[in-house]
Amino acid sequence: MKTFHHIGLVAQNEMPGETYFESLKVWGTDPETDPNRVEWVRFSPDSPLADTPLAKMPHISFAVDNLDKQLEGKEVVVGPLTVGDNIRIAYFMSDDALIEYLEVK
Repeated sequence: MKTFHHIGLVAQNEMPGETYFESLKVWGTDPETDPNRVEWVRFSPDSPLADTPLAKMPHISFAVDNLDKQLEGKEVVVGPLTVGDNIRIAYFMSDDALIEYLEVK
């Protein structure tokens, strides 16, 4: 099952409430605290994601029950990545749009 989770936008400047994710060298805000479900993402120049579509374009995120199953047949461009104790994400292209699948266990 897929459920809308958030819209991700790339930020160039520091955003209120952002958190730093050391392993990815990325700052991000929590879309669950935004009334419009927007996540702002800002990349350190030395982030391993700095040259990926994730750092260059907005994305739409959907929560999924089984990330690996949902990615079957998709053109994955980033991930799967573990971003927390119980969160895995991956990004793929669909009709020139960047889509994120997010699995919470």
